[in-house]
Amino acid sequence: MRLMSGILATFCIAGGVAAAEDPPIDPTADQGWSAEIRELFYHAPQGSQMIPAPFFLALERADGQGPFSDPEYLAGFGFLPADAASKVNPRTLPVGFALDPQTQQVGLTCAACHTADATVEGRTLRIEGAPSHLDFDSFYAALNLSVQLSRPAPLGVPGRFERLAAALGKTDPAEVQQLGAQFTGFAAQLGGDAQLRRPVLPSGPGRVDALTQIVNALAVRDQMIPANLYPVASPTSYPALWLTPHLEFVQWNPIAASPIARNGGQVLGVFGHGNLRADAGAEAFASTIRLDDLAALEEWLKDLAPPKWDEEVMGPLDQALVAEGETLFEANCKGCHGMYPYDRTDPAANIMGKTFIKITPVGYKAVGTDPAYVENLLGRMIFTNPVTSALFDGAPLVPAIKFFGGIVQAVLHRSMTDAGKTEEEQLALHGFRFHLDEAGNLVPDGPEHPDRLKAGPLAGIWATGPYLHNGSVPTVYELLSPPEERRAVFWTGGHELDLMRLGYQSGDVPGRFRFDTSLHGNGNQGHAFPPEGLSHDQRMAIIEYLKTK
Repeated sequence: MRLMSGILATFCIAGGVAAAEDPPIDPTADQGWSAEIRELFYHAPQGSQMIPAPFFLALERADGQGPFSDPEYLAGFGFLPADAASKVNPRTLPVGFALDPQTQQVGLTCAACHTADATVEGRTLRIEGAPSHLDFDSFYAALNLSVQLSRPAPLGVPGRFERLAAALGKTDPAEVQQLGAQFTGFAAQLGGDAQLRRPVLPSGPGRVDALTQIVNALAVRDQMIPANLYPVASPTSYPALWLTPHLEFVQWNPIAASPIARNGGQVLGVFGHGNLRADAGAEAFASTIRLDDLAALEEWLKDLAPPKWDEEVMGPLDQALVAEGETLFEANCKGCHGMYPYDRTDPAANIMGKTFIKITPVGYKAVGTDPAYVENLLGRMIFTNPVTSALFDGAPLVPAIKFFGGIVQAVLHRSMTDAGKTEEEQLALHGFRFHLDEAGNLVPDGPEHPDRLKAGPLAGIWATGPYLHNGSVPTVYELLSPPEERRAVFWTGGHELDLMRLGYQSGDVPGRFRFDTSLHGNGNQGHAFPPEGLSHDQRMAIIEYLKTK
């Protein structure tokens, strides 16, 4: 990222800005969103361009049994249906779909992976910002198959393209022929992108190998360098979004501090585009990112509180057991997992006197969990091209984590420059995540911790199962148990809460995904804390305490 001037930094310090107030994250509060904000979070476009809206709305399912965009069909992949049509969602697309009125593209939003419906004895609870049950990999594979089968003959299934053309109002032979060329080109593009995202290790509901897919999109598709293709083989759980703007660092390995970089990187990986071509010229690093919409998203997230345990619905709390659990938690867990009221960073370390919730970076080998996610990131290298190598002193080959950070910052700098953002506005978009170096220049907060995993607050943990970064442990009770006592196989995709052990009920039920922890990337070992273990009663006490947070 281009460093901002020391003059601006000095101005910020001299301004005497007060430390940030504690965010609205009291665990006794409701989640804090109005119906209007919820709808915007669900459907406001962010720059994702997955498929032209006319194609999406006219596309048939692969089995030919109805439209692909049918909410009931999409619910089979884990998408939640919209309540009704709205100004931001005029076609009543499911939660997490956005129709960009400017580009007429359908894309995805953060809500697709971060909105959940949980059930308690048939009663549905909407949990904003919670990990969803979306099986993204299966959804995208089905979309690609439907598109490929709908190509004009002889490439597709006879009659399907003609029905698509009719649905789009194309009857003139010349128009149909032109549409056929457009759709064939789109199908080729989508088919290639689907290969970049095709998992070697199936993710199932609630997980995706997002980081590998994002880097594949940037390094292979946008740079047009096929040699950068890397296997999609280390899926991680969708994290909860509450507290995110207030945390010192985010991601499963704590590498991100800047909110606009975090959200911009997500857009680039989830069907956004950046111009990284070798012949990009004056258009280098231009992108589809909707800067102001991402800034608005961050403001909404600041007001999102963790969900609270509803005793009327989920059962009363045993206050004596809660007190016992709190003592056990403070003795055995709090050293890594802070709880409300949270420990915060030193305001003197921030240019605006702001403080953030501390997280604990722990070496992945010390935690002992499945190493695939971290080791795939650390071991990956990326070929650059004449445009992108300029970001790395001309290096033709750079570590993936360095490439990802450098590209996102360059794309954002271009976006901010094109939008005419002042230095002060750019600073705000980055969340004031800067400190001063010895020369008086602004430096992004760090360090990065690609070889560590984030131990963060456990607020609302009852709504975030399965557990560990790769979702390999179905309940909190098993997470507090010795690794050898954890289930080797369980089933994900269910919505019914496990109120006793915390998590979701995960038995063998038709339609659920079989999670096999013996597969590399799915390992359920590690996190054997405290080393001496906990008794059954101690585990239950900690669980009772966690219900209050």
